[in-house]
Amino acid sequence: MQQSGGADTAYLAGGTYYLDSPLHLTSADSGSSFVAVTGQDAVISGGTPVTGWTQGANGIWSAHVDDAQVLQLTVNGVQQVESRFPNVDPSDPIRGGWLWGQELPGGADPTKSLAFNPSDFPAGHAPQVGETVTVFSENGYANDHLTIASVNGNVMTFTTEANYDLGAASRFFVSEPVPDNVGEWSFDSQTGTVLFKAPAGFTGEGAVASSDHSLFVVDGAKDVSIKGLTFTDTAAVAGDPATAAIEVHDATGLTVESNHFVNVGVGVVLHGDSSGNLISSNNFEHIWSSAIALSPGTSGNQISNNVIDHSNEAFVQFGSIDMQESAHNQIDHNTITNVPRFAISEVNYDPNQVSGGNVIEYNNISHSGQQTPDVGAIYLFSHEDPGALGDTIRYNHIVDTGGLNTHDGGFVAGNDMSSGIYLDNLASNAQIYGNFVQGTAFSGILIHGGSGNEIHDNTLLDNGKYGISTIGVDGYTITGNETYENFIQVSQDGSNTIDTDQTNPGLIHNNVYYNPDGAALTVADVSLSSFQQRGGDAGSVVTTQGGFTDAAHGDYSFTTGSVAQSHGIESAAFGSSGATIADSEPVTGTPVTAEPTTPVTVEPTAPVTAEPTTPVTVEPTAPVTAEPTTPVAVEPTVPVTVEPTAPVSSPTDPGVISIPVVVPPAEVTAPVAPSVPTTPSGSSGHHASWGDHGGGRNWLQDIQVSQDDNTDRHHQSSHWHWH
Repeated sequence: MQQSGGADTAYLAGGTYYLDSPLHLTSADSGSSFVAVTGQDAVISGGTPVTGWTQGANGIWSAHVDDAQVLQLTVNGVQQVESRFPNVDPSDPIRGGWLWGQELPGGADPTKSLAFNPSDFPAGHAPQVGETVTVFSENGYANDHLTIASVNGNVMTFTTEANYDLGAASRFFVSEPVPDNVGEWSFDSQTGTVLFKAPAGFTGEGAVASSDHSLFVVDGAKDVSIKGLTFTDTAAVAGDPATAAIEVHDATGLTVESNHFVNVGVGVVLHGDSSGNLISSNNFEHIWSSAIALSPGTSGNQISNNVIDHSNEAFVQFGSIDMQESAHNQIDHNTITNVPRFAISEVNYDPNQVSGGNVIEYNNISHSGQQTPDVGAIYLFSHEDPGALGDTIRYNHIVDTGGLNTHDGGFVAGNDMSSGIYLDNLASNAQIYGNFVQGTAFSGILIHGGSGNEIHDNTLLDNGKYGISTIGVDGYTITGNETYENFIQVSQDGSNTIDTDQTNPGLIHNNVYYNPDGAALTVADVSLSSFQQRGGDAGSVVTTQGGFTDAAHGDYSFTTGSVAQSHGIESAAFGSSGATIADSEPVTGTPVTAEPTTPVTVEPTAPVTAEPTTPVTVEPTAPVTAEPTTPVAVEPTVPVTVEPTAPVSSPTDPGVISIPVVVPPAEVTAPVAPSVPTTPSGSSGHHASWGDHGGGRNWLQDIQVSQDDNTDRHHQSSHWHWH
């Protein structure tokens, strides 16, 4: 293809193609396309088929794998559990199956040591040097996978530091050399032996072992298309995306469309000066870290119409869609479910790097923040970079932003700070409107120290403590957050309205408080009338009627003549948010070589070296870049300027070339993968990793550690009320 001198298309016939190193695309591959033959499932696997199993005692099978490491074992496409103590609790997989840390003795380093209770371990299960400990930090913001360097008394010391301090509020489990529970596996790197305690009916077929490497690397190429493929069986040694199923550097015009990503470390990562790329209509499920990540310097990319389910299963601290110092991107019509921390996150920290100015709209997010506290379904962070460009966050549908707090020895309720839309540490100048937020642990919308944000026409129902809350940051004055024409449900005790540290109460006005229980409501901890006497909430009203179209079936748009509508509040975009491709179903035993859940509709006879100017067959029925038909009134006044340039028209149709399925040799020798680094190195010699930009994606942890030195100062010491 590189020799031909023109735009080429490779059609992949059905079957599984095993790669022990990435397919590397350079500028010589510009204009090339890689697509599945229509109706056939072409699977790109980073794994090694495990054959030659021998059944031994206690239901444990063994086989040899010629690889330096095995991070993941799948059987018929289903990820198995690495051997651990305590075992997974199927009845409570999030809160069950943990041990709890203890107070460290004086002089121990809480970033590299964890104390444990010896009585928690039965005979034969005590922690050993070389085993891996998966542990959440005391604040619960992140988890780490650490290798035990030594055990002295009841203190484990690790080879690398954790992201945050470890202690008595840390929960953990320990890997074990021999599986003792059905579905567990282990790997002995010294002998290259995989042990698997197989369920009944296991025949030795369908097992695949995987380590950590990318599958496609797009490096400096333009206008590459990757469509209709399944990517699977590659893991991650760290949450920072040093590798990914599709790893992209300095690319423009890339189209990643209608693919299926399952059991991979990171789905797609854009690095460097990658701009004008489209990631659309893909299914992501069971991803170790982020499904899609944009690193510093990227800009003008579009992430649309994707379905993401169960991302960040191994590394919780990042967003499903994660942006670091990235600017002018369009994030729209994605469906994101079952997230341990952030669904969509944006972090800005370098004033010298253009960032922000992203449009986040029409996304459908449910069950975020399920394993961590102090979290936002949509989360922005701008510490030390309050001048980052303001985002537009509009018409998103957010339900059940949870939050999971820990204190010494267990889970606790309350003081969670988990919110639907969360602008943390000075994130400013955002336009937040037309969103629907329901069922958060703390607040529908939370502004922490930011100024110049405009918050209007949001529908905020049944949120934990406040509809909208603005909390100060020490040393900064909150100004200019105009909050108006929002519809906010009041709690039974009259709270859950607006709480503010803002100095000008007059910027809060013309809201509607939905008070179905008729309680004496409070705003900023005083009565509404008292707050109005101080100049706040002019024109705001209270109603006992929701005026919803069909609340019983989830349609909370406002009927004609309702108080909200007569007050000028626009309905949220019900029926217009989220992806329009088929919802992704979790893998439950179907081999990965089966037809993916997203139908592959790319015709092999249709040219794919360039996109036509009109939507092709893989587009949803409603174009994702267009405004929904309802409601017309919510059309934004600010145009979206980050739409990728439409590619040129197509050349004459090429003939279909059927590529035979690749059959791997009996033993495939993969390159030796690195051990888990403190800061991951770049995936190739001249490319910078996240770690070369302010300490990697974990730079945020360093900032928050300094902020959290005083108990909960991060959120509470500067908070005051309108008494």
